[in-house]
Amino acid sequence: MQRYCFFVAILFCLSNLATAQGLILQAGGPVNRSMGGASAAAPIDSIGAMYWNPASISGMERSETAVALDFLFPNHTVESSLGVFAGSTDANTGSFPVPNIAVVHRTGNEALTFGASVSAVAGFGTNLPADPTNPVLAPPPTGLGQIASNALFIQIAPVLSYALTDRFSIAVGPTITTGRVTLEPFVLGPVNANGTYSTGNATRYHWGSGFQIGSYFILNERWRFGASLKSPVWMENFEFNGVDENGLPRKLWAEIDLPLIFSLGASFQANEDTLIALDVRFIDYANADGLGDDPVFDATGALGGLGHGSIMSTAVGIQRKVSEKLTLRGGYTFNQNPVSNSEAFFNLAAPVIYQHMISTGGSVNFTELFSANLAYSIYLENSRVGPIVLPGIGGVPGSSVTNTLGGHLLSFGFTMRN
Repeated sequence: MQRYCFFVAILFCLSNLATAQGLILQAGGPVNRSMGGASAAAPIDSIGAMYWNPASISGMERSETAVALDFLFPNHTVESSLGVFAGSTDANTGSFPVPNIAVVHRTGNEALTFGASVSAVAGFGTNLPADPTNPVLAPPPTGLGQIASNALFIQIAPVLSYALTDRFSIAVGPTITTGRVTLEPFVLGPVNANGTYSTGNATRYHWGSGFQIGSYFILNERWRFGASLKSPVWMENFEFNGVDENGLPRKLWAEIDLPLIFSLGASFQANEDTLIALDVRFIDYANADGLGDDPVFDATGALGGLGHGSIMSTAVGIQRKVSEKLTLRGGYTFNQNPVSNSEAFFNLAAPVIYQHMISTGGSVNFTELFSANLAYSIYLENSRVGPIVLPGIGGVPGSSVTNTLGGHLLSFGFTMRN
């Protein structure tokens, strides 16, 4: 228990943000990531099983604890033009750590399996400096000036999985979530008296909750199927510290919930050493407060939402056991883009626009009870192009904004079994 609490403390101290299939992170830990995030019917490690289908933990042969840390290296660039003026600016993002921990415990009752995880499940962020040569990043009042954001959602998920038969299991559990968001300029709130936006510094971590249910079915020695539903996470209103045009304090608020996610998965054991897994997911951004609300400025200059659309996502992975000591994996993830071209301007601070992720990795088994895991992912570069949009005016004729994102991710961790 002391070891578990220690790693939970590390997770809260080190977590920052990540970019994924929209706001939601597409995989958890190096094993699941190297499979492209496919795990709804392939419980090959505790983090991946807990991340996408809690009922699949009934299919794990042993109790285990897995700890992982990802490092994301995003490449974010914003270009804009207005008439004869044009410029390009790279974000100073650096790298961001994204930790995960999961515990699966097989109880004395063969039908009952307990699991718990603490994971970074969603986030976004960037750090674009003010740039007088780039119209959209020019200092106010002609441009937005510096754009900086940092959003992180951490989820605590205890679950209970029960095997109704030796082939079919179900699971249920709450998703207790805490999140923190910082946004500059704070376009989700009213403008100051001089027409500029305040900064929006997070006052604290805010809390919310939801639930998840799952099912896992073993058809035969080769085929397995899984399904899970994660409800929306209903967060309390986020509160921000801001300043008015005179530098005096302002209180600002925003509604931001996490979306409903429905997953279906299948896995095929081609032979003793080769496993193939496929997941298909629906992520309902369109009905999540803040994320799916229309990106329209009201009479006060406040932006109604980010305008994210609901998407489908597909993940496929293959695992090959090379020897008793070494297992190799590869995976691919494709998702629809939640951000349309017309909304490129509204998502400069939340550049969650990648569509293709290619992953590889493996595990080294030092003993039967201990293994080290490593994965590498590349996010292929993707762009959204649209007009500059101003409150009360709309799209500015002759203007253009190009929001471009790519990146790399390195993930490592270890697994202890008993």
